[in-house]
Amino acid sequence: MRAAGPNHRPRRRVWFPETPDPDVEIAAALASFRFDVRLRYGEHISVDMADLGRRALLRPFVLTLWRICQIGGPAGALSTAKAYVNAVRRFWAYLDDRHPAIRRPKDLAPEHINGFEIWLRAGRHSEITAYQIMSKLTGCLRVMHEEQPGSISASLFARLHHVSSRYCGKSRPRDAYSERVTASLREASRREVLAIHQRIVVTGEAVLRNGLAGGDAKMRAAYRVVMEHLRSDGAISCALPIYRELYCLRRVAGADNSTLLGELHGHFYLSCSDVVAFLILLSLETGIEIECCKGLTASCLKNPAAGSVEIEYRKRRARGAEWHRLRVRDGSSGTPGGLVRMALRLTERARQFLGADSLWCYHRDGSLVAGVGHPGIKALRDFIDRNHILDDNGKPPRLVLARLRKTFKAEWYRRTNGQMEQFAVGHTAEVAANHYADIPALRPLHEMAIAAGLQDAHDAALSPRIVPPKIEARMRKAPAKADLPVPPAEVIAFLDGAQDLWLASCSGFYASPFGKKGQACPVPFWGCLDCSNAVITSRKLPSLIAFLEFMVAQRENLHAADWAAKFGHAHRRIADQILPAFPAAVVAAARTIAANQGCLLHLPPEAAAV
Repeated sequence: MRAAGPNHRPRRRVWFPETPDPDVEIAAALASFRFDVRLRYGEHISVDMADLGRRALLRPFVLTLWRICQIGGPAGALSTAKAYVNAVRRFWAYLDDRHPAIRRPKDLAPEHINGFEIWLRAGRHSEITAYQIMSKLTGCLRVMHEEQPGSISASLFARLHHVSSRYCGKSRPRDAYSERVTASLREASRREVLAIHQRIVVTGEAVLRNGLAGGDAKMRAAYRVVMEHLRSDGAISCALPIYRELYCLRRVAGADNSTLLGELHGHFYLSCSDVVAFLILLSLETGIEIECCKGLTASCLKNPAAGSVEIEYRKRRARGAEWHRLRVRDGSSGTPGGLVRMALRLTERARQFLGADSLWCYHRDGSLVAGVGHPGIKALRDFIDRNHILDDNGKPPRLVLARLRKTFKAEWYRRTNGQMEQFAVGHTAEVAANHYADIPALRPLHEMAIAAGLQDAHDAALSPRIVPPKIEARMRKAPAKADLPVPPAEVIAFLDGAQDLWLASCSGFYASPFGKKGQACPVPFWGCLDCSNAVITSRKLPSLIAFLEFMVAQRENLHAADWAAKFGHAHRRIADQILPAFPAAVVAAARTIAANQGCLLHLPPEAAAV
């Protein structure tokens, strides 16, 4: 055996990508007021500020924007970088409008930043938008101070400790779609996904194998040549002679050529509208953020086991914990795992031509594209129109992909009955409550919960004491232990009916919670159903059943709304709360007494005033 010694690794060449000299880039940016930069998440941005004036003032802002867009700077995504650039442009518009004499960073003062805030809010932007613009401008000035100490005045730097001079208010939360719209979106997207699979896997393969079914021999031959070119080169341009020949033959035959390019590529690849259907269904089934669904890779499925699989995705907003995994069902295309596998199968050919790792590789305008940006408004509107989706008001809804996660969370909230321990999955309970539960779509559910809670509190505070026969027998054996609002010496007499009223026994006729102490109870006889002094034993069941039958008979004489206002509460109290508390045999006997001895159970005169 060889003696132990230091580990020897094979010698290999280490290759580092060539990176441009930052000093050269900075010098070029300061000279032309333009620069191109690759952001942290792989996106590119081209910034052109040459059309702005005040060159001495603009130069430090351009340098600051270049620093912000570098890897490690505040702008990691394209949208954030654009927000910084647009904030500077709006600030320049304000200076041109109000302060044309300012030429250097040293000339900027706190009143100029405050004036810019007032200028933004003067009918130009909403409170939230103005706050966002101010945050980007103040952030840019802070970076300028860090990179170039002394470039701005001390008073201006002190002003940068806060973004806005007043509270901007709470932003309107992004709402979830209603249950009707959600069901329509889910059904439409699933129907389109199955149609896409049929088009590519079944129809497309048949066309590749057998050629075009219709047309004459010359058109079929031209079609076959075009398809062979697509199979070998991946895409076809409308400028190619073989495409023009097929186009002319179809035009002579009277065929519609407006969608020919999309139809040819559609035999092989997904289109932009196809990707929209996949994204809708995947987001509604998993609840993954739509930007994370767009960023899925071909290797996103991990650890398949027992009919489930993990979907690995990157959430760029989660600084320090960007990579997440969600275990979902795996199987047919009706499961999230099966849906991703179908997308992998349908995009495999485009992925091979592009050499990309993105899950979403598709054709657009005659070329292959990897990755999904922001689907256009037309593509989203077309999905709604071709599936005839209507909202609760009978109008086509506006499809916003970012609302799909809120919709999924709203469904999960209803399914878990608002239990935060089960609802807060993937984030804290505070985030779950503020961002996903406090939305307009769930407001009726919250209002119902509040109403039910108040009703429970009302019922608990103003409900009679029900004493079934078994409990009554124990009270008679041990009056001292009877939980009744009368002295122990009076328990037996109380149970025997010494203080009976028509519907209950009363423990304090002159201490009513509805009147003054020492005076007789001022409410009519049915007020006992809501009185804490009332005690209901089996002796009062015949009277209660007689009153119940009287209320039911009144339905024939009153409108439904009037009957509910007069008798609804008392009916529910007797039928749903009092009678179920007694054994069925005792209730049946009481019904017999109420039916056979009606003369002894006549209604009090107050019943006429109900």
